[in-house]
Amino acid sequence: MASSITQRWLDGWGYANARQALHCRGDSIPPNHAYRNEISELLDPENTIKATAVFDVEGVPTVCFIEDNGALAESQDALDRIREKIWNQNLISVLLLISPSQATLVPVSRKDLKPETIAWADRGTHGPYSCRGVQAGELFRRHKDWFVPEDRVDQHLLRNLNYMIRSLEGSGLLKVDAQFLMAQVLFISYLEHRGIVGDRYRQKHNLSSLEYLVAARDRKGIYRLINRLKGDFNGELLEPETEGTGLWKTLSDEALALLHRFLCRDDLEGGQQSLWHYDFRYIPVELLSGIYESFLADDKRDAGAYYTPRHLANLAVDLAFQKSTNILSERIYDGACGSGILLTTAYRRMLSYAQARGKDRSLSFEERRDLLEGHIFGSDLNESACRVTAFSLYLSLLEGLQPSDISRLQDDNQVKLPNLSKRNIIGGATRGDFFSEKNGHLTGTKFSIILSNPPWVEPKGKTSVTSDAWAKKRGFKIPRRQMAAAFMLRARDYLQPQGRACLILPVSVVAAPTSSEFLRTWLDHYELETLINFGDIRKLLFSTAKQPCLIAVGTARPQDMIGCVAGNETFEYWVPKADISLAFNRLSLHSHDRHLLATRFLQLRNESLTTLFWGTMQDMATISSLRAQGQLGDLIGSNGPWSNRKGFHAHDASISDPVSSKPLRKMLFLDARNLHVDGPLLDRSALEPFPPLMKTVTRLPKSLLQAFAGPKIIFTDGITSDRKIRAVFSKEAFSFKHSVGMLSGPEEDEPVMRFVAAYMQSSLAQYVLLMTAYQVNFERERVSLKDIEGLPFVHPDQHANPEMAWKIIKDLSTQMQALEKAREILRQGMDTKIIDDLVFDYFSLSRLQRSRIREVSEYIAPNLQPGSIDRLDTPLQGRTPQVQIEKYTRALREEIQNWSKARGGRGTINVSVIINTQDISGALGVVKIQPASREASSGGALQLNKDDRALSALLSKLSANKLLPMDLGDNLQFIPETIVRSGDALYLVKPLIRRLWMSSEAYRDAERVVRSVIAASGDMEAAQ
Repeated sequence: MASSITQRWLDGWGYANARQALHCRGDSIPPNHAYRNEISELLDPENTIKATAVFDVEGVPTVCFIEDNGALAESQDALDRIREKIWNQNLISVLLLISPSQATLVPVSRKDLKPETIAWADRGTHGPYSCRGVQAGELFRRHKDWFVPEDRVDQHLLRNLNYMIRSLEGSGLLKVDAQFLMAQVLFISYLEHRGIVGDRYRQKHNLSSLEYLVAARDRKGIYRLINRLKGDFNGELLEPETEGTGLWKTLSDEALALLHRFLCRDDLEGGQQSLWHYDFRYIPVELLSGIYESFLADDKRDAGAYYTPRHLANLAVDLAFQKSTNILSERIYDGACGSGILLTTAYRRMLSYAQARGKDRSLSFEERRDLLEGHIFGSDLNESACRVTAFSLYLSLLEGLQPSDISRLQDDNQVKLPNLSKRNIIGGATRGDFFSEKNGHLTGTKFSIILSNPPWVEPKGKTSVTSDAWAKKRGFKIPRRQMAAAFMLRARDYLQPQGRACLILPVSVVAAPTSSEFLRTWLDHYELETLINFGDIRKLLFSTAKQPCLIAVGTARPQDMIGCVAGNETFEYWVPKADISLAFNRLSLHSHDRHLLATRFLQLRNESLTTLFWGTMQDMATISSLRAQGQLGDLIGSNGPWSNRKGFHAHDASISDPVSSKPLRKMLFLDARNLHVDGPLLDRSALEPFPPLMKTVTRLPKSLLQAFAGPKIIFTDGITSDRKIRAVFSKEAFSFKHSVGMLSGPEEDEPVMRFVAAYMQSSLAQYVLLMTAYQVNFERERVSLKDIEGLPFVHPDQHANPEMAWKIIKDLSTQMQALEKAREILRQGMDTKIIDDLVFDYFSLSRLQRSRIREVSEYIAPNLQPGSIDRLDTPLQGRTPQVQIEKYTRALREEIQNWSKARGGRGTINVSVIINTQDISGALGVVKIQPASREASSGGALQLNKDDRALSALLSKLSANKLLPMDLGDNLQFIPETIVRSGDALYLVKPLIRRLWMSSEAYRDAERVVRSVIAASGDMEAAQ
């Protein structure tokens, strides 16, 4: 129960209404909360921090309230100690010191950042620090310097560890020994910081702390300490890879001096004084596990393994346990455990759940050990990785032990940490290999959950991997020899009947065109429950990975049901987008990023995963109808008069007898690096004389020379920053290398080729690529020939209206010819709007289709995959302008009317919108849909009002009538799918974020409204 001071501020800022996300001192924290331990630590009145309330945003502790009677305001040291401990948790973004008259907002990340003071009179439920403001990201927009990832504790510790590893290597240690030595340092530091190894223990055994021994260069003392700990806790983790503890004895004084600085928690490389000191008393175990994974041996990275971020690990565990009736009964296995972050997260979640179920009774050492030994299992090819997994699990087991259990652990030879390598965590090239028949976990009791981030490697050439041999033996075809794909099928061998697999995978295994056959096979073996595609945050999750990740959750089909996919079987496809939540270290899953798809639909064509990433079913229908008229590929190769080819190869090791380049020397030459696209015409200034030193080329067929000399469209596989094709037309005679592609055709097709070049640069082509091209969306941001051939196109002679089609082509061709004849200094690229209008006319697009394509081009295409946290605040995240709300409203009304007419409905509807004014943080809009009166005009009514009081009153009314699905203010920013019915009206509550008010959302919202009405009444007549 919050105190009166805290409660006053919670009420004043609107936090009190968000009851599900607010945790006050004395409250019972849900047993399945991912951060239950950390929140309990923050709220513990016996702890240093003594928070009175903690506020979550989507399950992640974000704001911490601390009452100040004046002591903290007067003592910077006391405040800094609290800030430092909160910083070490790596969760809270802002600290609020509250007193009766004012609140001080204090950044957590760095001590040199200045706080901000707010008087009680200036608080408000719609300000940047209110519940709404924090949910909507106004805190980030106001103070971006509070959210620099490099300032976080995990990055600080990781930099120091990397520096230590490099330095120890430089002093003569092997990298694997340096890594193991630092694992020992982390483990001992954890024991000391948490008081497990304290003064009593050291006095009893005549030992000193590791920091003191390292400072004194006391190598024998270090040896005695490690040897004692090895005997009292467990020999497995503290057993060095070399004989005895010799690697410590070989350390130079300089290395020990640097290690002392590490233990003193200095910034070893940067020397920054503005960062806090890391403290293992507060750093979560999963964080240590994830950090250590990032610098395991290089062969881990070569094997396609990547550091699993903590927030991704938490989400994966949430999904793994989602359908569990009792998570304490699950047997969990990670067949590529790495440093164990997934297993550690799952184990800590189980410990927290067990403690909560026991009414917060602390678990005994035996209960913790039994839960670990009986339910957590892993394997990995890398034995060093398995040791770190054991290290992480040991820390989790020790965390929160009572003093009596710690004493028993130290003194009783029968009470020791389990030797996990004998049964639970198995490493090595044979027993740790997921694909080996000798894997230590393949026989015996099967597992109920497989939870893993398998290697993403695609072996090249003749490289031999065991996944290939396993797949060949089973008769499975694995696309691109992707090990993660083989892992998906192999997992069945370890699962209990109808056990669940929750896997972090590269998107390519399900969405790449070359994976379609494999996906059908996998869906035959698993009932897919959930796919979460993180393609838009690829550069923010795994910065070094070549492709984005997804999470796939599925249940193994019974043996006799393999291949039996029911017609009504569905799965959830989530497509979260980059938003400000990542600045708070959160992965947001908003309801408007959810699709419900039929499994058979996915089996037929996996391109739908690309289309529905940014698009809707209406986009699929638009593209299908355009393609039904014809595709550009119909004109190319054996299908038509055009040819598609690349330029010449200057060198090819397989060609022993190159030919003379003499025929090319008569032509100009285009270096691909000089191909700058500004309109659909080639800039002649990019052409230059043929390179004089290039005396030979590999081959020079007559057809290539003819193509060089005739009309052509040239393009590169690289696309522009806003996902447009780099294509231009020219009829000049010039040559180019193989890095440039070309569509060439007969002279009589020159006008059509001019039009196609402009079309390839248009918003329509950009839209089609964004909705259909896998690589444009997810990988190398390149366009393939297959993508270009798949662009909708019909020759004017086959057009439904040939006369109109030819007129458009000739008009555009005439404009392009006029530009070609202009003096060089007067040449400018054609107006893109003119090109778009002509292309839209050519394809006879409707008004709504044109509007949708333009919004994709203007807002979505330029804002994909932000590369850093400071670029998250894109126009897509900004407040929706009035003109866009009006377009949305018209599209919504029109689409609902179309649904109604299709079902035989009559009458019209009114659509009105109430929104907040411009100055409101966390602004919302409420859409009201209501049947028009019989006397109303046939067109219905559209109305937009800006009225804060009216909006607040409406929300309060809906909340008072218990029509909103949660308390007013509780994450309203994340419930745009909410449809409320009151009387004859339907209400949609939507945050005023630009991307939620596009025409695509109008289509989806219209479908939700219609389905809601049908579900409630069974007849569309209710919408009239």
